[in-house]
Amino acid sequence: MKALDGNLEMPISIHSLSRDEAIEWIMDEYGEGLKRFIYMYVKNRTQTDDLFQDILLVVYQKLDTYEGRALLKNWLYQITANKCKDYLRSPFHRLFIWKEDLLEKGTDSTPEREYLLDERKRAVIEAILELPVKYREVLILQYYMEFSIQEMSDLLKTNPSTIKTRIMRAKEKLKLLLKEDFLHE
Repeated sequence: MKALDGNLEMPISIHSLSRDEAIEWIMDEYGEGLKRFIYMYVKNRTQTDDLFQDILLVVYQKLDTYEGRALLKNWLYQITANKCKDYLRSPFHRLFIWKEDLLEKGTDSTPEREYLLDERKRAVIEAILELPVKYREVLILQYYMEFSIQEMSDLLKTNPSTIKTRIMRAKEKLKLLLKEDFLHE
């Protein structure tokens, strides 16, 4: 963690900050990572922004309940994962997806998007997004967010051996979806 002035000298104690300062620091330190994590769940930028705001509100309200037993990063990602899973189970999500599918039927991707994502990256990302949530989340946490098996286990409240099994199965499913050997140990 960085100190408020940006130096790496002394880690911040989140409880030493006012609520507003703590939320601002959390947004600066973890905001982009949390947004990317949310997007990998919901696959929609608008919903990502809405969920991010909801998550920040929850964090703001529950900041006093953070006791420091888990890393702040893990606590934030746990709240985020739970909020995303709640959203994916909600009837609102199903309605929103149905509406998006109808609106996007005739649209092609933009030239900017084509430029930013080469074919291989796009194929991998699309394949990951097709996976069930339990496989998608472990791949995102391991390869994108760089969580350890133990951190994922704590975050998802799942046995480490189950996490390893999910990673293995997710890779197998990706290989089938991609029909290429993109994933090397």
